[in-house]
Amino acid sequence: MICKAFRSAFVFVVALLALSSVTVGAEEPVGILKIEITGLKDSTGNVHIGVYDSEETWLGDETVATRVVNIAEALNGEVVETEMQLPLGEYAFTLFYDADGDGEMKTNFIGMPKEPIAMSNNAKAKFGPPKFEDAVFNLGLEPTIQRVIITAL
Repeated sequence: MICKAFRSAFVFVVALLALSSVTVGAEEPVGILKIEITGLKDSTGNVHIGVYDSEETWLGDETVATRVVNIAEALNGEVVETEMQLPLGEYAFTLFYDADGDGEMKTNFIGMPKEPIAMSNNAKAKFGPPKFEDAVFNLGLEPTIQRVIITAL
């Protein structure tokens, strides 16, 4: 009887160990995007970041990641620093300083931002918004650092 109980417990433990080592699938490798923002005139409020992975979604509502950064908490000297983990690939981002604290970027009647902005690669507008190809960068296994200067238009 004791032998039978021992055998049952042994089988249970072996089965438990086997199940705990089963992996459902390999996790997708991720890269680290470090964003360093300079040019802010104020050390209060938030910076909003939107990350895009295609020209089709660039500057639209469909982002692959977003982040709201509290400036006071992320300030290192005169630089606001934040990190994001994303699957490896090509990305571009835009960010804006939420000057009035409403969580939305204000624009004028022709759609130009009224609040300070920056784009990855410091892409600039030329007769319209910056192009995705000017802002795109590759995120690999090594951390990618994007240093951007936020400016008012």
